[in-house]
Amino acid sequence: MTRNETEINLFRAIEVFMAVAEMRHVTAAAHALGITQSAASQHLKNLESAFGVTLIDRSHRPLGLTHAGEAMQRHGYRILNEIEDLKSDLRHLKAASLPVLRVGLLASIATTLTPGLFDFVEHDLQVPELILSAGLASDHQSALTARKIDVAVTSELFVMSDDYDTYPVMEEPFFLVLPQGYDGPEDDIHAISERLSLVRFGALTPVGRRTDQHLQRCRLNLPRAMEADRSSMVVAGVVTGKCFAILTPSLLIDGVAEGMPLRIVPLPFSGFKRGVQVVSRKQDLGDIPARLAHQCADILHAHFIRRFPGIADQITYFTGTYPNH
Repeated sequence: MTRNETEINLFRAIEVFMAVAEMRHVTAAAHALGITQSAASQHLKNLESAFGVTLIDRSHRPLGLTHAGEAMQRHGYRILNEIEDLKSDLRHLKAASLPVLRVGLLASIATTLTPGLFDFVEHDLQVPELILSAGLASDHQSALTARKIDVAVTSELFVMSDDYDTYPVMEEPFFLVLPQGYDGPEDDIHAISERLSLVRFGALTPVGRRTDQHLQRCRLNLPRAMEADRSSMVVAGVVTGKCFAILTPSLLIDGVAEGMPLRIVPLPFSGFKRGVQVVSRKQDLGDIPARLAHQCADILHAHFIRRFPGIADQITYFTGTYPNH
């Protein structure tokens, strides 16, 4: 047998070796694989020849493994599992134009979006597998660039370039979030800050930077008690009764859904907004990002009407037709 022929049969030879290593008998392994005993023996010889080592200790009954054979067995499990994963992926690829969709979600709305997105991807997009990851907006651009995700539902506008397509989902205002039991004035930020301290997102997070920049523009230097990098922790700070926060509905949805006692009122100073959008690599997924953005807007709209009936109409949802990108 030539060297090339040995390499062509390498995976089959590993499969035969793994069966022999498990059963410690060539004939039994050959029978299990549906091949002859001589064919199994030839595969073993080819494998030993390809790597220049002895894998089977034939001096023992049942057969034993040499140190090289034990190493081959450890690697063999991983190799055969990878081949099975590859076969599965190729079967999906044959059955669908897109075998898997990897979506990065803002952590603050991941729980809200997940059930609806799962149904949408399965039934409408007919993509057999959905992989979701939750994180901060600052994580999404690097993940897209590294092709770790296919699309991001994010709040951070990427640096404008020809590398990305962007589809708006919604635009939402920031609100003042107070403890349910707060009984002081709501229309004077200085009076509020005499009673409560600000709990905020950290300065390294996109929403934290946005908030700090706006407070600086308004020349507000508010006393601060705590900062965090997740909306659930910021909201939990308000629930202590000692703090207030400046948040949008999408940053509040999980806390409200969990029944945290909060009071949401308009900002007593100049307002500001943030947008949520779907971003994908340029022309990478056809119309999927646009359809995904539309679905996200519908899901969030329905949740906000139920959870925030008093302020849901102050949010702009983009559910129309998107221009060609």
